[in-house]
Amino acid sequence: MKITLTDGREITGSKEESLYETLQSNGIFLTASCGGKGTCGKCRVQILEGDCSIKGHGKLTKAEQEEGIVLACQSFPEGDLLLNIPRESLLTVGDKIAISRTRDLFESLLKQKATISPLITRETMSLPPPSLDDHISDLDRLMRGLDEKGLSLRFSHGFVSELAGTLRANNWNLTIGIQKESGEALFIEPPNNGNGKYGLSVDIGTTTVVLYLVDLSDGRVVDVASTYNSQMRYGDDVITRIVNATEGGKLKTLRKAVVSDINDLLRPLLKLHEIERDDVESVVISGNTTMVHLFWGLNPEYIREEPYIPTVNNYPIWHAEDSGIMIWKKAPVYTIPSVASYVGGDIVAGVLATGMHRRPEISLLMDIGTNGEIVIGNNEWLMTAACSAGPCFEGSGIASGMRATEGAIEDITIDRETRVPQIKVIGNTEPLGICGSGMIDAISEMLLTGILNQKGQLVRDAAPERIREGEDCLEFVIHSSERRDIVLTQVDIENIIRAKAAIFAGVNLLLNEVGLTTDMIERVYIAGGFGNFLDTEKAIILGMIPDLPRERFHFMGNTSIAGAYYCLLSERMRREAENIGAMMTYIELSVKGNYMDEFMSAMFLPHTEMSLFPSVKPML
Repeated sequence: MKITLTDGREITGSKEESLYETLQSNGIFLTASCGGKGTCGKCRVQILEGDCSIKGHGKLTKAEQEEGIVLACQSFPEGDLLLNIPRESLLTVGDKIAISRTRDLFESLLKQKATISPLITRETMSLPPPSLDDHISDLDRLMRGLDEKGLSLRFSHGFVSELAGTLRANNWNLTIGIQKESGEALFIEPPNNGNGKYGLSVDIGTTTVVLYLVDLSDGRVVDVASTYNSQMRYGDDVITRIVNATEGGKLKTLRKAVVSDINDLLRPLLKLHEIERDDVESVVISGNTTMVHLFWGLNPEYIREEPYIPTVNNYPIWHAEDSGIMIWKKAPVYTIPSVASYVGGDIVAGVLATGMHRRPEISLLMDIGTNGEIVIGNNEWLMTAACSAGPCFEGSGIASGMRATEGAIEDITIDRETRVPQIKVIGNTEPLGICGSGMIDAISEMLLTGILNQKGQLVRDAAPERIREGEDCLEFVIHSSERRDIVLTQVDIENIIRAKAAIFAGVNLLLNEVGLTTDMIERVYIAGGFGNFLDTEKAIILGMIPDLPRERFHFMGNTSIAGAYYCLLSERMRREAENIGAMMTYIELSVKGNYMDEFMSAMFLPHTEMSLFPSVKPML
């Protein structure tokens, strides 16, 4: 049967396959936080002509159903269809996210007195040619020369198979490329051929993939590229992706998705800068434990099952040909070590980038995302945990939620007299939804204006023109339009409060574990792209981050890619990353009985214990 889209495209569907699956198999990807389970309500499409068999309507309102709006994952065509896909339903995986180039990272590396020492080191040698008096084999001759330099290496079949011709072609004067950590000889090239070519730093986030192309000779970031992680087609959060990879049998599919993202980012950069793919000779990968397992095609099943054990925490150095990245096939790929199932190399990289492990003062690192990883400590100890905040700050599970892309409301203030919201939209376009920073602003403003009470309940009399009965509960109208109202429902508000409570409870529990109080934290590092949009004041009013002097907060941006960059260029930084991973004490919050007490105390705005938020109390 034929499915015609309003843009003129025609695809073929069947009764056995949902519209979501049919569109996906034809390269048209819809937002589906739940991975196509029918619970998130994001994959809305409009049937203009034709009939479908509908399994469920999820969160669709009656008005939407009357307009022919259906959930693509719950809809199976009965015949030919004319289909309209709203812009907010499309998952535009190819959208680039602008990231400025900078020398700041390299200058910061130099300040730490770290010299450039990439994954491949080069040793120049001059070997005596064979003679009747010195007639050992070519490999023994090379090993003898290496032994004189104190080096003992292993040699692959491919290396040895080319050895005889290479040595003679270079007249026994050569430079040998060595991967020290794995003790492997990688190649032989003419002497004085330069001190390295190009390398890649890659951050595999749950939401985005970021890539730095780096000149290894001088540390210069040649170019930067970023895109959405295509694995989002199979769910927004790590648990959904683990389920898809294991129970759904899609491990290879998920792996291929993220490797393709990396290759799709890299290919145009190499072409633009006229760099041959074989000139890219090393890679560093940073990401949370699940993302890295999926990248390497490792079974992630037991990450989510008690006692929560990953396949690997400290990864061997494998080759690019093992990873699928389309560069020189023998390029070493270094993976920043993880700590535990829910604290990965991205957090190790974050600690490395902030330098908190070198300082005597107590610091707090907060990576506010789906897991909400936190680290507390100094140069003597580090303690870490992951809070199950859920993906609501990425827009998942929120009626009008969306990611921080064009059309998202990112900033809200509410007039104290009229209760009318003033909004700021990313891209200055017609608003399509609300992103995480907008949600935090909205709830903080609603609390300060009395629209919400401290239990997080909507107070209808406080804004009768804005608060109305929704399909299942009360909702606050942020923006009205003919197309679709943007609202925060009572259920949305409860989800957001649960997320912030999980994060703050994790911070409080870690502090209690080491006998510290909030005011002893001298530095707070906010990591991740989310931090770029976060209003510190509003986040404190919400009760998500500690109420500390504002100058103690430092917004670090993407510390995962920064740490990966350091490790790409410096052997010392790789050793530091490994030491950080080893010194971290991981606390599994799910088995801590007092975590639930901390969580319930934080399910209040800003908190049941108002002494923790002295600056907020006068505002209320």
